[in-house]
Amino acid sequence: MVMCVSSIKDFEIIEEYTADVAFIAYGNNLEELFINAARALTAIQVDLGSIEPKECVDISVESHDLLSLLRKWLEEFLYLRDTRQMFFGRITDVSLNIKLTAEGDEKYVVMAKACGEIFDPKKHGGSVEIKAVSYHNMEIGCKEKTWYARVLVDI
Repeated sequence: MVMCVSSIKDFEIIEEYTADVAFIAYGNNLEELFINAARALTAIQVDLGSIEPKECVDISVESHDLLSLLRKWLEEFLYLRDTRQMFFGRITDVSLNIKLTAEGDEKYVVMAKACGEIFDPKKHGGSVEIKAVSYHNMEIGCKEKTWYARVLVDI
């Protein structure tokens, strides 16, 4: 796996769209990039700093390439928001691996532990509800020794 090393910020929110919000997440490696992408997704919806790690869940997602893996990863957080009314402020024990299927195809797998709590509008605030993660203009890359992911979400 390619290693990038930098000390850039975790993510930035870009609000240059009418019905969408974009963010760019950064990381020194792919695991950190996926953590920061999930944190950016949460920060769009609620006050990230107000979330306490009261309950943890295991997350496991797999796909055929990195872009779809990132999209499925982020959609898993939206799914947990919708089904358990939870937001997550801490993500640990992240591992991202490439495995070979029985047919010899590559399969990308990301696993992690996400810790957070049930949404409380008085505590967490909340201004935007994300409907979906879009493939439009989505990209993952490594530039100037930093991994980045650009993601557009439908609000």
